[in-house]
Amino acid sequence: MTREQMIHQAAMEIMQEVGVRIHNEKATGILKENGIKVEGNIAYFTEEQVMHWVKKAPESFTIYARDPKYDTVIGGDHINPAPTYGCAFIDDWDGNRRTGTMDDYIKCLKLVHAEESYTLNGGIMIQPSDVPEDSAALNMFYATLRYSDKAILLPTGMKEEMELILEAGCEFFGGKEAMIEKPRMIALINTVSPLALDERMLDCLMLLAEYGQPAILCPAAMLGATGSLSMAGTLASGAAESLAGIVLAQMIRPGTPVVFGVQSTAADMRGGIAFACAAPEGTLMQGFGNDLARSYGLPSRGGGCQTDAPVINCQAGYESMLTFSSAYRHGINLILEAGGVMDSVNATSFEKMIIDFEIIRQVRASFTPIEVNEETLNLEEIKEIGHDGSFVTADYTLENFSDLYAPRVGARNASDPSYFKASIDREMERLLERYEEAQPILDEEAFGRVRSILERSGAKIVE
Repeated sequence: MTREQMIHQAAMEIMQEVGVRIHNEKATGILKENGIKVEGNIAYFTEEQVMHWVKKAPESFTIYARDPKYDTVIGGDHINPAPTYGCAFIDDWDGNRRTGTMDDYIKCLKLVHAEESYTLNGGIMIQPSDVPEDSAALNMFYATLRYSDKAILLPTGMKEEMELILEAGCEFFGGKEAMIEKPRMIALINTVSPLALDERMLDCLMLLAEYGQPAILCPAAMLGATGSLSMAGTLASGAAESLAGIVLAQMIRPGTPVVFGVQSTAADMRGGIAFACAAPEGTLMQGFGNDLARSYGLPSRGGGCQTDAPVINCQAGYESMLTFSSAYRHGINLILEAGGVMDSVNATSFEKMIIDFEIIRQVRASFTPIEVNEETLNLEEIKEIGHDGSFVTADYTLENFSDLYAPRVGARNASDPSYFKASIDREMERLLERYEEAQPILDEEAFGRVRSILERSGAKIVE
């Protein structure tokens, strides 16, 4: 058997003999109605049952943006970075930490919207502390819709919040059937390792499936803590968790777009248990997760531009380059946390976000195939210049020198030791100015209807 087949067989054995704990009565009821053995809140799946439902999910799908140039294909050979996700704090250049605000969230939206590396925007880029927790998801969704017309990454809130978000989405995008036909949003559904899915995530998953919106099923186990110390064992149990959620989604609406994810990584046990999000083991497991996803005929999710460094330093740079370049090399379809993550996903940094934009651009450039044709071979000039000439003033050089990659962060001939931070500040200012010059077109009447739906919760929606 191949390694993928061995992991699959182990996952099937886990699902059938150990089962997956389902912390949601509605979900267990749906599983029972479709022939899944459930004892208490533990569901036991046979391989035949799992594969019957998994095969109903599409190999690839499109998330349609308000501006069609940002329509995002998830699957196949498409690789899509998405920005920082799930951070509670904001870190500044000097490592000072504070809680995040809605203003911070909106600034993230503007930077991501202005940066051409992304077609997706939104999610929990920073948890805003200045709005009540039970209305944070509503405010983040409204801000994403208002400040960007890229494809939407949703924050996941409580069931009531998700119901209002999806209802508002239907109002904005032409109704439920229109949203099902052309999905507009995607959301992350984390599993709870080992071998469980919690009530809140399952509520969100079932609502997404009802409305035909894509869901990312993803474990984030730590080797030796919430998963086996062996990478193979953690991959098998993580696959069992993801597949259980994918099966449930297909039972609610066959053909619901789903993404098979792996965000598992190492745990650092020296002096405690720490989530080592940028560990080499994580890059290996996420890359293998892409192989597993393809074996199931599903798109894949991983992470990139991640670091465990508490400040912007050399460690932050090499870990971010490692994680993103690995994800890109493996062909992972959706790379979350690619832009701004600090300190093991505890904080978002605007300066780190700008650095990560540069990393993404450089990795993409380094993986671009060399173009070989009669023009690029440039044999006539090479023969003409021969052994003793120079290409500096050659026609091909003068006509095409601007095609060479030029970094926007850093410098190649710097003399001032403060050049690096200065280049980040200039690029951040350039992006914010670019945003102000080309803001998304707003239909205030449509936004008024969305706002009215969201405010039925009693929440105050921040403009």
